[in-house]
Amino acid sequence: MKKILFLLLMTSFQIYGQELLLDVLPLDDHKVVFKNVNEVLGDSKLVLTNKAVEWFEENELQIDQKMAQDETHDLISGLYVFKELWGPNDYPELYKKIQCRISLTTKNGRYQYKIFNFVVKEPQQESQLEIYQMDEKKLQKYNPAFYKRIDAKMKDLIFSIESKMKQSTND
Repeated sequence: MKKILFLLLMTSFQIYGQELLLDVLPLDDHKVVFKNVNEVLGDSKLVLTNKAVEWFEENELQIDQKMAQDETHDLISGLYVFKELWGPNDYPELYKKIQCRISLTTKNGRYQYKIFNFVVKEPQQESQLEIYQMDEKKLQKYNPAFYKRIDAKMKDLIFSIESKMKQSTND
């Protein structure tokens, strides 16, 4: 009985342990961050760095920082900009421009992706995604579907990163 109670308690900590924005987007220190470290056995830092650079180029993302060129790791980062529908209807004025930073850190046999610093850009203002709210005149606050679409877009982006980094160098 004690073992069952212990397992239930541990499971509940795992379920509720990760902070989420509106029960959708992952938070790290109260900021939206998607990150993970993945292993790619047999690939050197140089091979993984080249794959990362190719991924940025294939996705037409400008690399604004390539640094830490030392024996242990390389860091490649850039700005990713996309539009996402805020409202229920597909009208051009209801799309919000969002930008975020993407970094890929490579080491021998592994890499880390990090997607962070999400900003909603509007003509008169910019807001961090964590505090973004719609125009108060319309009395609309957070739109859960907006955040779910951002989450889906980031998962697609992560899938493309992971697919590229797993690709054999002969492909």
